[in-house]
Amino acid sequence: MKKFKIILFLLAFCTNIFAQNFSVQAKIDSVGMYIGEQCNVTFEIYQSADIQVSTPIFSDTLISGIEIVERKNDTIVNQDGSLKITQIYLVTSFDSALYYIPPFPFASGQDTIFSNNLSLKVVSPEIIMDEEQNIPILADIKGLERAPINWQLIKKILLWSIPMWFLLALIIWLIIKFVIKKPIIIQEKPIIKRPAHEIAFEKLEEIRKEKIWQQGRAKEYYTQLTDVLREYLENRFDVPTFEKTSSEIIDSLQFIKKEYSEQLNSLRRIFNISDLVKFAKLIPDINENNAVLNNSTDFVTETILINNEQLIINNEEN
Repeated sequence: MKKFKIILFLLAFCTNIFAQNFSVQAKIDSVGMYIGEQCNVTFEIYQSADIQVSTPIFSDTLISGIEIVERKNDTIVNQDGSLKITQIYLVTSFDSALYYIPPFPFASGQDTIFSNNLSLKVVSPEIIMDEEQNIPILADIKGLERAPINWQLIKKILLWSIPMWFLLALIIWLIIKFVIKKPIIIQEKPIIKRPAHEIAFEKLEEIRKEKIWQQGRAKEYYTQLTDVLREYLENRFDVPTFEKTSSEIIDSLQFIKKEYSEQLNSLRRIFNISDLVKFAKLIPDINENNAVLNNSTDFVTETILINNEQLIINNEEN
């Protein structure tokens, strides 16, 4: 009787093994990264072609704290007719922690297989000291990546637009030849552009009135401040800023260092403190929050451009 039970157990075990005609393997590109960096979490499913495997459905996050940036799927048919299905999730995180990625279920009929568990350690970027200014600065986290050019889409647009351009040129030629008898002089109205400092003063005053840092929203407060300064720098010095890091902005403004040396140093300190608040979770005191707002206003005041002449206002004379 005992031997009979052992035989039944072995038959059930073997039946369960052969019933599971698919397998799952989870992989991760890196076990550690800085805040804001990205890596791939991959699930590889090996299955026969005659079954349907149900996979986990993720929303915007893989787990709490790990956000999904991009998803890719790929299917390869092997020589024996089996399939290899690859699901790739490009993920990132903005909170430093050691994340445990648990096993996820993959089901086919009555069979369920769990992927292997993974782990990912996310750390804050290194904070170093600026020896010249003796202030903390935040090391660059991740450079900007250019989106790939979709040449196929551009080609289709060009092919479809050629007949339209030809028709438009024909209509214009007919209008000029048969309709227009006298030249039409179109006087363009001059575009009146508001001075950069007026826009900056207006937005800084709105920030001063809202006082959102008193509500515990320090990160939002410093983000608004630096956005106002970035917009002012673009309009005032014609320097692109919104696609650059703080250190890259300072580097691109070196051409004004001779005339605005003190103001450039003040701008560097504002950006450094803002980066520490936004990325290193620094919590400034009430005096520091007021000082950064006042320094931002002073920077705009001391670099105003009036009638194409640079004007630096001397606070001592005022």
